[in-house]
Amino acid sequence: MDSETCCIQRKGPEACGLTTSEAAAIMAAAAEAAGTATGAGANASDYFEDPRLPEWKNRCIRLYGDCETQNWGGRKGGCFACFERCNGDHEWPFDLCRPKKGQ
Repeated sequence: MDSETCCIQRKGPEACGLTTSEAAAIMAAAAEAAGTATGAGANASDYFEDPRLPEWKNRCIRLYGDCETQNWGGRKGGCFACFERCNGDHEWPFDLCRPKKGQ
């Protein structure tokens, strides 16, 4: 794992001086190189579904982007923790990360 990937996973994109989209590209490349299903999502408005990925993975990435850009309420660890859980469960944890009331 390189230093950028490590920074994103430990601190989140903004703390590493990256946009969500930049972090998504780095994490997707790292995941593809490693053959794993971990990675960060893209800004919802910038994300185009990748037909090579399973539907659940595209959904997780889209929802991560929504979570980040719309400032959803979430558990400790924020949107990225929910994204990692989505990667494991293949389902977004709406009980932990969801739009705030009125959104």
